[in-house]
Amino acid sequence: MKKTKDKVTIKDIISLGYYGKMYPNSEVYPHTLRKLSLDVKKSDSTAIAMAALLLSQRISPNAVLIPLPQSSGRADYTLQLAETIRIIRQDCTVIDLLSGTPRKKLFEIKKSKSSLKGVRTGIKVMETVDCKTILESNPNIYFVDNVVNTGFTFMRARKALRKYVKIEPSLLAISATCNWFN
Repeated sequence: MKKTKDKVTIKDIISLGYYGKMYPNSEVYPHTLRKLSLDVKKSDSTAIAMAALLLSQRISPNAVLIPLPQSSGRADYTLQLAETIRIIRQDCTVIDLLSGTPRKKLFEIKKSKSSLKGVRTGIKVMETVDCKTILESNPNIYFVDNVVNTGFTFMRARKALRKYVKIEPSLLAISATCNWFN
């Protein structure tokens, strides 16, 4: 993995493609990755199953999946997605490790053309979870999210995780906006 100080590189991200792209087997779920991402965000069980099936093919064996918290401060649909991947793969571990401070949705902040600079996510490792041994012994660790746009959530989560254990996770997302594919 290529490291740069506080910048996410394309090697950190594994996604099904860019936000507006159609994906393989579109006759099963005939929408773009954008629609699939939005439906997962709405906790649509069909969308979660389809996304989990597609993402399960992109990860390494015996992976550890860490769902990223949403604006509510908890991992909701990302936890459902990670658990569904675990059921499909049967060789993965899901650790609901991170929590955050409830905040306004990043999409709404960007839509109002405000800067993300002052946004506080409060992402931290929950004190009730003890999984250092699992994380330190597994090189295949992935944060799970639906969309990567700015890399804001990923960077905050990675910073919080580094304080807990010295590892470099990758990001597993359904789609990424086109600026990640330039």
